[in-house]
Amino acid sequence: MKRKLPFLLLLALITSGAYAQKVYFKLNPSYSFGMKDQILSYNYSLRYSAAANTVIEEYSNVRTSLGKGYMGSFAIGFKHNENVSSEYTFSYLSGKPSSFSETVHYYNGDEVYTITVKAKVMSLTPTLVFSATEKDWTPYLAAGLSINRITVKENTEFSSFFIKGNTVIDAEYKGNYSIGFTTKIGIINKINDLFSVFGEFTYAHLNFSPTTKEVTSYTINKQDSLSTLKEYEIHTEYENEISIMYEDNGNGFEEKRNMNKPREARKFNMPLSYFSFSIGVKMNIVSRKKNNNAAIKIEN
Repeated sequence: MKRKLPFLLLLALITSGAYAQKVYFKLNPSYSFGMKDQILSYNYSLRYSAAANTVIEEYSNVRTSLGKGYMGSFAIGFKHNENVSSEYTFSYLSGKPSSFSETVHYYNGDEVYTITVKAKVMSLTPTLVFSATEKDWTPYLAAGLSINRITVKENTEFSSFFIKGNTVIDAEYKGNYSIGFTTKIGIINKINDLFSVFGEFTYAHLNFSPTTKEVTSYTINKQDSLSTLKEYEIHTEYENEISIMYEDNGNGFEEKRNMNKPREARKFNMPLSYFSFSIGVKMNIVSRKKNNNAAIKIEN
């Protein structure tokens, strides 16, 4: 019962504030721009020259964020006083794809892997909103933490000069709920007592650390070949600490693998931070005013 008491007090505070002041809804679509300073992966190139008997490796960072794309948001807000409100925003982001590649240039042809990844993010973001005294145009600031459910899908296409057709692999990354930080700055214009319009800029800081990866489709020349893969090739589990054993096979050391168990790999982060702009509509639902003319009767 003691553990439930803080939650019940918070619930009572929210609901009492809702009925004592104003309740409003906000609806706004937006477009998110990925932060270019974040490194998603890198493009790799290896060039072999038989004539010169040389091998040259090249790397170039792919700077982008999986948080770029279209997003829809719905919020319910509680105005506690003239300058302070709390909002609870539900949003869905459909990310745009980002790609990187690995290319090996042989003397008589190329071998190319092209990897494309995109994210889908469902978020709940509680924020505190601080606004100026209401005028025709009222500026405001907001800040809060987001709770995010993230899924990342990956498509890999492999082509080589020595085979006809392509190999295509689809996979899905999943993980635990991620916590992010969100700040907003905006301005709102009151049309009437019921409706207002607003525009706002948002910065969200968010990373995704997957815990599992599953191959969902595997085709060779458009023929389904998923059944030919072992458990090790289908499932990957990401851990903070891993141990890999190598055995001497007579020609050198080779990684020891149990093909009937998931592969273990080291955890890593995928960047999803973004900067977005949106225009939306705010609708007031409850507005209870005090009756200043009410008489107070005192009986002896």
